[in-house]
Amino acid sequence: MGTTISAVVVHSGFSTQPETIDFTDPQVHVPAPEVFSDFTLDSGLSLQATDAPRDFRVRYEHMLGECRFDLNFRGLHEPFDVHDPQQNPLVAGTSGEIDTGLGDVWANGHYDMIGHVTGTLELRGKQYEVDCYDGMDRSWGPRAEVGNRAAAWIHVTFGEEFGLHLGMSLAMRDGEIVYDGFKFGYVMEHGEVYGITEAAVEASRVDLLPVSNHITATDVRGKRHEFFGAAIGGAPWYSFSPAYVSCQSLFRYEHGGRVGYAEATDVLGLEFLAQHNSRHGRLRSNALL
Repeated sequence: MGTTISAVVVHSGFSTQPETIDFTDPQVHVPAPEVFSDFTLDSGLSLQATDAPRDFRVRYEHMLGECRFDLNFRGLHEPFDVHDPQQNPLVAGTSGEIDTGLGDVWANGHYDMIGHVTGTLELRGKQYEVDCYDGMDRSWGPRAEVGNRAAAWIHVTFGEEFGLHLGMSLAMRDGEIVYDGFKFGYVMEHGEVYGITEAAVEASRVDLLPVSNHITATDVRGKRHEFFGAAIGGAPWYSFSPAYVSCQSLFRYEHGGRVGYAEATDVLGLEFLAQHNSRHGRLRSNALL
C-alpha cells in the first residue's frame, strides 16, 4: 500500500496509564520510503544504516518541537538471526523454522543485537545526554497483525562485555500472565555470541507492567546465567501496532559487582487479553481457575 506506521514514545518512571506517559507521537498512513536503509519519514523520524547491519543513526524532530533526538546505535556483535541454525541451537539441523511466540510476526525474518547507544534527547525543552547499552531488533517479511498471542522480548546488559537476550512466549494462568516457554535467545560475551539452549523467567506485575523478574538461562557452552531485576520505570506502548500493547519496563540488574540497565517488553495481543479477560472472553473461565 506504500504506507507505514511511525511511532515515537518517551516515558520516565512508572506510567501505568496512557495519560501520564511523557510523550507519544503515533502517525499512521505515513508514506513509506523506497529505501529502508536510509530514509526520512514525513513524521520527522529518520534512520540511516551507517554500517549495515550493525550500526545505525536514528533522528527525530517533532513537528511542533516538543521532542527531538539524535542517537547512534553501535552494535557490539554480529546480529543474532533467529532462523540461522549456525547461531540458534534450537533450530540446528532444521530448515530454520521456529514458533517465535507471536505467530508470523517474527517468523519470516528477524534478528536481534545488543549495542551502545549515544547521543542527545530534548523533551519539552529539557536536554539529556544519552549513553547506555540495550538491545534492538529488526523484522521483515509478510506478517498478519492479529494480536491473539503474546510474547516477551528481554535484555540484560552490562556494558561492552556482556549481554543476554531472550524471546519468551506468554500465557494466562490463574488470571496471571506467565512466561510459559523459551523461544530463542543468546549470550554475548566480549563480542562473541553463544546461543541459549534453555531458559526460564518469572516476574511480578503492577497492572500488566513487569516490576521484578528472575531470569535463568544456559548457553551452548553449558554455562548457566542467573539474574534478578528490579524495574525503575515502565509504561504501556499502545502505538507499536493497533493489535498489541507492549508493556515496557526498564530493569536494573546487579551481578558480580556490576550494575546494568536494560529493557524488557511483554508484547500482549489485545485479542489475547480479550479472550481471557473480557466479559465475552471464551477463555475467561480458564484464566480464572
